[in-house]
Amino acid sequence: MPQSRANHAQNQRASFSQRLSASLEVVGIPPSATILQREYNSRSDQAPITTHAARKSLMGEAIPTQDRIQVLARWLDVSPSWLRFGENEIDGRRNSNDVTAQEWRRVAAVTLQRLQ
Repeated sequence: MPQSRANHAQNQRASFSQRLSASLEVVGIPPSATILQREYNSRSDQAPITTHAARKSLMGEAIPTQDRIQVLARWLDVSPSWLRFGENEIDGRRNSNDVTAQEWRRVAAVTLQRLQ
């Protein structure tokens, strides 16, 4: 894999991890692999995830499958496309149709808490 593709994939994993952690904090859940694993499994009818898989998502080492992202998004009350891909930039401009105002408020609230 060329270096630029590897960097792009690594950046996508890190960005997903940040959105996941921020979304968890907004609903009052610390970004803990054990808690993520337990809460996800209680809401999903799919095969359960392991604590190790949850940790990889939180640490930016992996991105869950789209089916699992759907479950996470429903639980965290965000859109699956925002959770997976974040803001949509075209020529450096954010496409406001991709991220709802509610999602931006949630992320802004967590960001402000972290800065204080």
